[in-house]
Amino acid sequence: MMLKISQNGRSMVEMLAVLAIIGVLSAGGLAGYGKAMYKYELSKTISITNQALQDFAFFKNRGVSGYSATKANMAETARSSGLMSDCRPMQSQIASGYGVCQAPLGEIYPRFFISTSAGDQYYTYMLYVTLLKNMRVACMNFLAQNWDQALPQKFWRLGKIWITSNKGSQVIYSGGSGGISVASTITPCKNVCGDGATYCSVVFDFSGYAN
Repeated sequence: MMLKISQNGRSMVEMLAVLAIIGVLSAGGLAGYGKAMYKYELSKTISITNQALQDFAFFKNRGVSGYSATKANMAETARSSGLMSDCRPMQSQIASGYGVCQAPLGEIYPRFFISTSAGDQYYTYMLYVTLLKNMRVACMNFLAQNWDQALPQKFWRLGKIWITSNKGSQVIYSGGSGGISVASTITPCKNVCGDGATYCSVVFDFSGYAN
């Protein structure tokens, strides 16, 4: 008498095919998650920067007689004085001894000084937005956000935007130049924040007399 043996289950080839499909779907899901997370981090970093610029515009016109702060407590001083109320102070990852504000794509360092002499108020305000992730692409995407319209033109008369890294620096926008687009930032972001760059800082630089 012969017994019939029933073989249920999957062959090794079928199992490998299933695992391959799962791997492809997982990779696609991770890529999609990574893109979504980058967009969120970029948007949040832009929001923090924009608020810091708006705070500066208000701060500059409120008649402060003088301010000084050291590099170690600049972020904390900025927050307590109302320049960056949403600042989360931390130690810089790239500059030892510097107090900075935490940002999703890196860190933000406010540098400001206001002095009054003979009735004239002179101010210096610089905002270093340092990108530490996806630097070349983040540089282009961050810059092409209509920053020239973020503040009234009177602030740009002596103001400018430049980028800097361990590879060098380049001015992106000044009061008399045209607007900023992704196309106009491809080359400078590649040269300054591309291969070999360990950080990429976008600097908003203002100085002059308040009146």
